[in-house]
Amino acid sequence: MKAIFSALICLWVQCACAQMKVVSSKNLEKEGIDPIKIANEYGSEEQSMMTEVMKKTSLIIASAFPENPNPGITVFTQIYVNESGSLDYLIFDLRTGDGYDKDSLDKHAKYAFLTGFDGWKVSKTGKKFSVVSVRTVGKQPVVREVRRGDSSVVDLKTALVFQDTLKTKRLYLNQLELKTLPDVIYRFPNLEELYLGNNKLQAVHIDMARLPKLAQLHLQQNKLTEKSFQITGNNTLYLLNLKENKFTNIPIAIRKCKKLRTLWLGGNHMSALSNGSFRKLKTVQDLNFYKSDIAVLPKGIKKMKNLEVLDLYYNQLEMLPKSITKLKNLTHLAVSYNQIKALPERIDKLSRIHTLYAHHNRLSKLPASITKMQNLKILDLGFNWFTNFPPELTAFVKLQELDLSSNNFPDFPEQLLEIKKLEKLYLRGNPFVKDDAETKYSRQLGQLKSKNIEVFY
Repeated sequence: MKAIFSALICLWVQCACAQMKVVSSKNLEKEGIDPIKIANEYGSEEQSMMTEVMKKTSLIIASAFPENPNPGITVFTQIYVNESGSLDYLIFDLRTGDGYDKDSLDKHAKYAFLTGFDGWKVSKTGKKFSVVSVRTVGKQPVVREVRRGDSSVVDLKTALVFQDTLKTKRLYLNQLELKTLPDVIYRFPNLEELYLGNNKLQAVHIDMARLPKLAQLHLQQNKLTEKSFQITGNNTLYLLNLKENKFTNIPIAIRKCKKLRTLWLGGNHMSALSNGSFRKLKTVQDLNFYKSDIAVLPKGIKKMKNLEVLDLYYNQLEMLPKSITKLKNLTHLAVSYNQIKALPERIDKLSRIHTLYAHHNRLSKLPASITKMQNLKILDLGFNWFTNFPPELTAFVKLQELDLSSNNFPDFPEQLLEIKKLEKLYLRGNPFVKDDAETKYSRQLGQLKSKNIEVFY
C-alpha cells in the first residue's frame, strides 16, 4: 500500500511538472532551462498583478516552513506567468546557514510550490509577465564584518588558543552576542584595534595599561550607559565608537583618553547633554551625534577647540547656539534633517568650513555674513523653504557643488549664472522645474552647460 501511495504521488508530481516547471537555480542546466532566454520572453506587468503573485508566494512559503526556523531561510523566486494567468516556470534558490540537508530542503520547497500553485491563476490575464521576490523566514545567520589577515584574530575560540599573540594587531569579537567583556582581550598586548560591536554588553571596563597600543575601540550596538562604561587613563586611543548604546550624556570616562580624536555617539538618546558635557574634550576633531534626539545643543560645545567635523544629522534642533561659531577649526558641518529656521548670524567666523550640509530644514534666508565663508566648496540647501534665491550664494568663488533641490523657486534663479566655479548644480523638485523647463529655460541651462556645469533638474 505504501509503495502504491508513493507511486501515485510521483505520477501526480510528473503531471504537474508537465504544466509548470519548478526548478532550483542550481539545477537549471541539468533541466535544460536557459534563464536568460526565458527572461526575454516575459515582460513586466502592472503592480497589482505582481503584488498578487508575491502575496500568493508568501503564503506558500509561510505554510511550507516553520514560523521561526533557526538558522533562518531566505527564499529567492523568479516566477513566469503566461497569457492565461498560470505559471510556466518557477525558479527558486534557498539560502541558509548550517544545520540543514540542502537537497532535502530543495525537494521540500519544490513540492510546496507545486502543490501551492496547482490550479492557481492571477485575476487578470492576457499578457506574459515575470515577478522576482525575496522572502525571509526565521532568524538569519549573522554576516560578520571582519578583516582577515596575519595581524587579525576574528573569533573568540581562536583568541583563547592563539599562540603568537604579540603579532596580533586587530581582534574581532563583534556580533557574537557577548554579555560580558572577555578577559581574553588582554592576551594581545600589542593590540591596536578592538572590535566589540553588536553584542549584548551591559558593562565594560577597559584597563588600558594592559593594552598599551590600543588606538581604536569599537563598542557600537551594545547596552552601555555612562556609569557602566569605564576606561583607564591612556595616551593611545584616538577613535572611540559608542554608537547605538544607552548613553544620555557623554561619558565622563572619555576624559581619560588624552589623545582622543574621533568620538562617535550617534544613535544614543542624548537627553542629558549640558555645558559641562564637553569639558576636557579639546583633542576631539570628529564628533558624531547622528540621530541622537538632541533638541538643544548646549553652548558648552565651544570648549571643543579642535573640532573639525560635527555631525548633527537627524536631530530636533530648531536653532544652533551662537557659541558654535567659536569652533574656528571646523571644516565640515552637517545639520541636515532638523527644524532649523536660521543659521547663526556670525557663521562667517567658521571661515574654514568647506562642506556645509543643511538640507531638510526650514531655512528661508541666509545670514549676510555667510558671504565671507570663502572656503565653501559644497553647500547643500535642498528641501528647505526658500522662495527667493539667496543672493549671498553668488559670493562664493570656490563653490563647486550647490544643491537647491525641492525649495519653492517659482522661476529659474537667474543669479545662478553669476557663480564662478560651479561644477554641479541640483535644482530638482522646484516649482519651475516642469516638463517644459528645458525649452523655457534653454538659454540659462545652455549658459550653465557651456561652463561645464552638470545640472540636475
